[in-house]
Amino acid sequence: MKHTVKKTQVLCFKRWENKSYSAFKSLHKCVKIGVLCAGYSLVNIPEQVLAQTTDSVKTQTVHLEEVDVNAESAPDIFAQTGRTITQVSRTEIHRAPAQTLTDLLKYIPAVDLRQRGPYGSQADLSIRGSSFDQTLILLNGINLSDPQTGHYALNLPIDLESVERIEVLEGPASRIFGNNALGGAVNFITGTGKESSLNASLAAGQYGYYKLSLASTTHLKHNITHHTAISKMASDGYMKNTDFDQLNIFSQNKWENKDFPLDLQLGYSQKSLGANGFYAGKYPQQEEYESLQTCFASLKGNTTGKVKISPSLYWRRNYDHYVFMRHNPSASQNFHFTDVFGGEITASVESKIGKTNIGLLSRHEKIFSSNLGKELEIPRDVKHDPTEVQYTHSDERTNFSLYGEQNLRWGKWSASAGILLNHNNYTGSKINLYPGIDLACYPSSAWKLYGSVNRAMRLPTFTDLYYHGYANRGNPDLKPEQCLEYELGAALLLKHSNIRVSYFYRNTIDAIDWIWLPDESVWHTMNLHELQTQGISSGWTWDVQAFAGSRFWLRSVSVSYDYLLGSKANEDFISNYALDYLKHKFVFHLDHRIVGKLNANWKVAFQDRNGNYMKFNLNDGTETATPYDAFWQIDLRVYYDTSRWNIFAEASNLTDQKHHDLGNLTLPGIWVRGGINIKIATKK
Repeated sequence: MKHTVKKTQVLCFKRWENKSYSAFKSLHKCVKIGVLCAGYSLVNIPEQVLAQTTDSVKTQTVHLEEVDVNAESAPDIFAQTGRTITQVSRTEIHRAPAQTLTDLLKYIPAVDLRQRGPYGSQADLSIRGSSFDQTLILLNGINLSDPQTGHYALNLPIDLESVERIEVLEGPASRIFGNNALGGAVNFITGTGKESSLNASLAAGQYGYYKLSLASTTHLKHNITHHTAISKMASDGYMKNTDFDQLNIFSQNKWENKDFPLDLQLGYSQKSLGANGFYAGKYPQQEEYESLQTCFASLKGNTTGKVKISPSLYWRRNYDHYVFMRHNPSASQNFHFTDVFGGEITASVESKIGKTNIGLLSRHEKIFSSNLGKELEIPRDVKHDPTEVQYTHSDERTNFSLYGEQNLRWGKWSASAGILLNHNNYTGSKINLYPGIDLACYPSSAWKLYGSVNRAMRLPTFTDLYYHGYANRGNPDLKPEQCLEYELGAALLLKHSNIRVSYFYRNTIDAIDWIWLPDESVWHTMNLHELQTQGISSGWTWDVQAFAGSRFWLRSVSVSYDYLLGSKANEDFISNYALDYLKHKFVFHLDHRIVGKLNANWKVAFQDRNGNYMKFNLNDGTETATPYDAFWQIDLRVYYDTSRWNIFAEASNLTDQKHHDLGNLTLPGIWVRGGINIKIATKK
């Protein structure tokens, strides 16, 4: 890592592993990086950010400026964008009472994580009241969204221990990402570390839960780094038909060639789970079951000349086998597999007028299914299936996008404006335009005021278009949904804490939703004529040890509150997703020392969801529209931490609150776990 020391004696890093995927590849920005006091500093100011090590005894505070974590097309100051962006640091991940990515995501402001099952069995992620299909998922800048359904978007082949940080962009991002980044985007960034090492962890808990993981990082000759991680997690389930078994394998290989660095990623994920009432809550006695396999590969590179060119290629495949009756699979089952091929090439150049980016994106999506798509003339066999089921349906579509963006900075102002030209064969020959502009102002060294206007769109998934089941009907005539969003915000970064507040208003045309009409007995998809969503987000974080010293017992505190309000044109139906947003979300975080190296990390959340679900009475067969109950949830981790090993005991839902995120699915009460993480340095 190269660095220079400015006259102000502030350590200024100019490079962070030179990776194009860092800090939202699409935004082409340079970010202020550091371990944020609680991991939830939503808008960084171009002044000081606090960094700490994970060893509380050896903690030092370093004030950082201009950290370029992005060696690609037009790096910029991340804090000088007119957008709201959350970062969760490695330190926060390390200390949190979490076993999976979904455990972490539910505590991020503006994020709504609706779980059908625990520990990442299946979870729907949305931002700012959008639907789960409107959120783009990236792994090191690579688009891993699933065209079949957003239910599988978080089927990522990475273990929590491999994640360096998480970045959440709130609001539309179609002008850079293309389709489907309507509500926002989440970028998971992995880290290999500076030293060769071997990491092992073991955890166990209630309901037959266990987790094993092993990760190895090796620095070879010729600036080659190889990282491989494998994890296995399983449970008997907290109630009947909620068992799960998951396997993740991930490999990342970097060649730090000074002329053309390369990054190769390979991943495989497999999970099987009792899908108790996941899709047909009216028939829980049938014991739904699902198994999935996901694999992907990507290759990226970038030049280092005056004109920086960054090409990338990726492939993702997902297999899904759904069984309506676990004890009798052949009675009713669906098989699907999707293939996605994509590529992107970006170029950037700096001139007197600022930094200019141009990019070309291409993505081809295809599905073979026993249920989704147009009927095949010649069915295709489902491999490795003893029941000899065939794929009888298929569909495909191709997307091309060309974008341009200009970044300017003058005095106390900065701006980023751009436009994307998009063509998809689903929408015919029409070229769609998605412009946007972000503007920021810095009245003083601590204050930042910002605003943005952006337009975005989303294509319907193959499930939206074609799904046909006991309780659901797709609609092949769906239109793409489009939105226009406005945002205003302000942030104040004091020496040891920061405060932020933002407001947004989004108008969505032809919003896609699964609805329930009074005279029908199934959910089906339709375009809502118009949907307005607005909200306020606020938060405060305080790095107490930066204020009181590393020996002080209290480390950090953070509080956030988000409020959303949505409305639709007519009120004669029940919405399954579009209007089931979190109206109120409150999150409190506290990290403190107990004694010596024994510490505690608390996460407290309050959720009050708008909307209703159809509550099924299994005794008399009646169905009643029922509002969601508000609930509190408290998670706690107590851990003994050193630089090389960590022993922990943790519990989720300490108060044993019974609650629902989706429909009739009751999520687990208190769940206690314990374990150990060990890191062995094999070579400096």
